[in-house]
Amino acid sequence: MKFRAERGEFADAAAWALRTVGARATLPALSGVRLEVSGDRLVLSSTDLEMASELSIPVQAESDGVALVPGRLLGDVVRSLPNAAVSAEAARERLHLACGRAQFDLRLMPAEDFPSLPEPGPDAVTAVMKAEEFARTVAQVARAASADDARPVLTGVQLEATTQGLTASATDSYRLAVRTVPWDQGTERTVLVPRRALEEARRSAELLGSEVRLLLEAGQVTFAFGDRRLTSRLIEGKFPDVRQLIPAGSERRLLVDRAELMEVAKRVAVVGDANTTATPVTLHLTADSVRVTAGSGEVGQAEESMPGQLEGEPLQIAFNPRYLTDGLDAAGSERVVLEFRDELKPAVLRPAPAAQGEDEPPAPDFLYLLMPVRV
Repeated sequence: MKFRAERGEFADAAAWALRTVGARATLPALSGVRLEVSGDRLVLSSTDLEMASELSIPVQAESDGVALVPGRLLGDVVRSLPNAAVSAEAARERLHLACGRAQFDLRLMPAEDFPSLPEPGPDAVTAVMKAEEFARTVAQVARAASADDARPVLTGVQLEATTQGLTASATDSYRLAVRTVPWDQGTERTVLVPRRALEEARRSAELLGSEVRLLLEAGQVTFAFGDRRLTSRLIEGKFPDVRQLIPAGSERRLLVDRAELMEVAKRVAVVGDANTTATPVTLHLTADSVRVTAGSGEVGQAEESMPGQLEGEPLQIAFNPRYLTDGLDAAGSERVVLEFRDELKPAVLRPAPAAQGEDEPPAPDFLYLLMPVRV
């Protein structure tokens, strides 16, 4: 194997492939990045058996071949290369890299030990989304997934494709985030994707732009970005029926400035007890104001008031401050609507539609359900 590549393209491709290198690999080959030259393309691939990355870049090739390079070492070398074209040649179990006056000889790993990467099957349900829309959907929803591996199904995000749209849902049993993106793809399939895989796909969408092709299958999901492909195994198990968790109606409705409420909640929450995971913040709602309080006499207390428009009877309700601010941050709109039944029932947060005469895009189909805290 022998080729010549642009330094920037080669470094960017290596960095992208390193995202799915096995950090604590039991199989040594999983700690490597596979390089394969075929024709005028260099294909880089890696996997930790849960996720796999594959991409190709154009090169000036003198001979085809395959090499398996230690991933961490390749990353360290590539980051240190000077600004010049990169020449690479694999021979006698070593990869020789030359860039400007810099020369490196890297010991190779047995390429035959690297596992075959999963390919999308012929029955894959395929849909296309704008990269910005995909990244926004993942950013809004994935934060509600659980970090507790004791309940694996809650560590994932359910993607439900229908002929009308794609619905992404996540819950950790304390909160729920759901967003539906309309489309006309003629596809129907439901998959449960690990949060980590979706976050990696989101970062790629933000970096690369353009569009994302989703290939949904019974055992895996693939996110394709032009010449780059990220494939993940799915989580097995039954995801909760989130539609049953969403209240059918509400008795109170609060319209409030999203950014201001988020800042106020963060400010008063600093007096929380350091010995607890999260001291609640309490919202005291009246017709035209929201008073936010936190703390106790033993540690410290804080309160701050801000304007708000409440429809219905006054209410006092408490929330985990991180969960509340996560939902406010995810909404993204200028104002939000919070809907309540009482102080013990879950609240529903949605982006508020633009007021009449305002030049603002329509609010997305997003909701964030939040369980209150007993105080």
